[in-house]
Amino acid sequence: MWFALSAQLIGFSLSTHAAEAPGALTIIVRDQYTERPLSSVQVTITERETALARSLETDAQGRIVVEQLDPGLYSVNVTKVGFAPVYEPSVRVITRKNSRIELELGTPTLERVVVQARALDAFASPSSTYLDREALSSAVGGGADPLLSLDGLPGLASTSEFASFSVRGRGPRDNLILVDELPFDKAVHFDATLGEDEDVGGGGRFSIFAPNVISGAEFSPGGWGPAYDGRAGSLLKLEVADGSPSPSASLRFDLAGYEVGYDGPAGITEDSTVLVSARRLDFGAFFEDIEELDIGNPVLRDVIVKSAVPINPSNTLEVLLIDTRETFTRDVTHVFESPNFEDVSLLDSEQDSDLYGLSLRSLIGEDAVWTNRVYHRASNKISSEGEAYPDLVPAGSPASSFPVREDIVTVTEDETEIGWRSDFGTENRWGVFNAGVQLTQIELDYSTVLDGDWTRYVYDADDFRPDPEQRYIVLTPESIDSTLNRKATNYAGYVDQVFMRGSWDISTGIRLERDGLTDESLVSPRFRVNWQPSRSVRYFGTAGLFHQSPRYLDLAANEANTLENEKITHWSLGLEYFANDRWSVLTEAYHQDLANLVVDLDRTSGTFANIGDGTSYGFDVVVKGTIREGLYATATYSYNDAEVDRKDGRGAVPDDFSREHVATLGLTWEITDRWKVAGRYKYLSGRPEDAFIIYEDVLGPGQPLRYSRETIERNVGRKPGYGLLNARVDYRRAFGPIDVTAFLDVINVTSAASTDDTEFDYRRGVNVEDDSEAEPLIGLRLDYAW
Repeated sequence: MWFALSAQLIGFSLSTHAAEAPGALTIIVRDQYTERPLSSVQVTITERETALARSLETDAQGRIVVEQLDPGLYSVNVTKVGFAPVYEPSVRVITRKNSRIELELGTPTLERVVVQARALDAFASPSSTYLDREALSSAVGGGADPLLSLDGLPGLASTSEFASFSVRGRGPRDNLILVDELPFDKAVHFDATLGEDEDVGGGGRFSIFAPNVISGAEFSPGGWGPAYDGRAGSLLKLEVADGSPSPSASLRFDLAGYEVGYDGPAGITEDSTVLVSARRLDFGAFFEDIEELDIGNPVLRDVIVKSAVPINPSNTLEVLLIDTRETFTRDVTHVFESPNFEDVSLLDSEQDSDLYGLSLRSLIGEDAVWTNRVYHRASNKISSEGEAYPDLVPAGSPASSFPVREDIVTVTEDETEIGWRSDFGTENRWGVFNAGVQLTQIELDYSTVLDGDWTRYVYDADDFRPDPEQRYIVLTPESIDSTLNRKATNYAGYVDQVFMRGSWDISTGIRLERDGLTDESLVSPRFRVNWQPSRSVRYFGTAGLFHQSPRYLDLAANEANTLENEKITHWSLGLEYFANDRWSVLTEAYHQDLANLVVDLDRTSGTFANIGDGTSYGFDVVVKGTIREGLYATATYSYNDAEVDRKDGRGAVPDDFSREHVATLGLTWEITDRWKVAGRYKYLSGRPEDAFIIYEDVLGPGQPLRYSRETIERNVGRKPGYGLLNARVDYRRAFGPIDVTAFLDVINVTSAASTDDTEFDYRRGVNVEDDSEAEPLIGLRLDYAW
């Protein structure tokens, strides 16, 4: 239905519509370091279709308002003496709407042409990438999910189907995610606790953010500053959009559900704004429409509210409210539709996650800024797994006749976190000084309950079996049942000084932490350097120590698990070459020493220990360019060698998410103000593969026929690599007072087979690979401004 409606809108004769009502832009320019508004900044706005340009200067509030602009795409060039210029190639003006854009200017090391639209964050890795709202909402393969839009960033590997991603050989849960500088690790729905190994390790499926909710994303693959704690993967900072100066309402449909929103003045104080987004997606109904009847019924609901309230010229209060809910059920009707009954699991889970935050930004004196944030985060999740036994009834029997054992294992995960973070920054005679403190209190209430003994047919050779000849394992309540009830307080403080001298800027900092949950005191020094000796080349390097806290589920799996932080020693060297004002090449080599890694010891008892170590090294290459205005190309290549020694006598083997080669080639063409097409091809090396033995009739005479799979060596081989092609078409225009956006985004156009995940069918004794097919994502958005 939505495909037909979108096709009708796109195919409608353009000549039958009157000229679109004009829109407006409000542009605010600030100093990157002091956050003060910059006056007398030269802002040139050029209409892309006609090349008509307007030049204006910002007022004392660093603001310009440009009205009576024809809807369409504009480029914005911002310059001021003593600052590096900023160029935004694609700013969209929407009919009847006043859109707000905030830009930051930073001090240049040398005068040069800027090929990035945003100055480098003082705490970011020198190889960081920033994606703005337009890039996130219309990225090929992104569909309706901003996290899918990160595909193609340096070091990042994504299968394109789901929002989770791995970076430089580390797993999806090794990424630190902040939302408006507040920690929120529940940013991805359906991060499974129970189920098959590929589900439990996957890191989630769909992000909590609707399109256009995120105004910008800053991605650092490693080497960030001491303001942020450690992770072995990446740092992803997401900014929830502020409201616009003029009011507008939106309604968006896609194949899974709908979203409604408001974006405009809040009416609390002058210039106060609010953004409201609420959506509900029912993927169960979507799976029925595409006849994928065996997957299950995932349903999600998200509500996001962001309000910015200027109290006076020196103080601004921001309010962020995030309320998310998800449910997932898989019952015997889904088992019945599973080909050959390959998946007989019965799953039931629900999760509520909330984040409430207040941020007060205060400008102090002439060049200092002090930001205080308080937040409350809560998550309540309960998951259960059972089994159906369709082979115990005659072939062709209805689903209602299948014997079932429901809720064999139930896991409860309740978390509450209250936090305060205070950050101070100021310019000084050496450059820029930053310092801050953080205080968090977290309360955990976890439990695992097993309802009787449970036979499992996938196991590791080291897993406990009372008889070594027993070709399966048995989970028992005595070994699996566990609880974790703990309240802990964590403290952290950091200082960081950026020294700026000519073509050099050097940052040295340190982070001190007291982790109450693991009862550890941690010291994390950080170092970054940038050197730009000429207009055409920039050299950079990073070094530092990072600590990654253990997963709460690992702590809770067995009361004997006393875990510590993992330790990551990181360094990198890189350069960026600017061939001209249109093309750049960035390359970075990195090395990580991994120590005190948490490894699983025995799945029959849920025991873990900090006994692993390893290394991860490689390099990333990124080529970005403008072929001509409106036609952009990107190419990336990442090599990674990540190995882990679990101290199980098998030596160092490739890490679970290590891919030796990831390469992407993307092309985006803004054909006109209304039409945009994009494509991206990527190649991914296969993930590591275990060596295993499959045994037949493991239960013996008189029992149902069952096979088992014993892993004898972990990650000793490689699955085959594969390539994926994604393609997207966007169309936009106004129909009277309604601005209409339609897109068709096809993931895996060629239906290439992924080799990543397999499930073991213990009734037939075979590994079953997931079928791969093209996945069309269709969306329609209606905006009304007044």
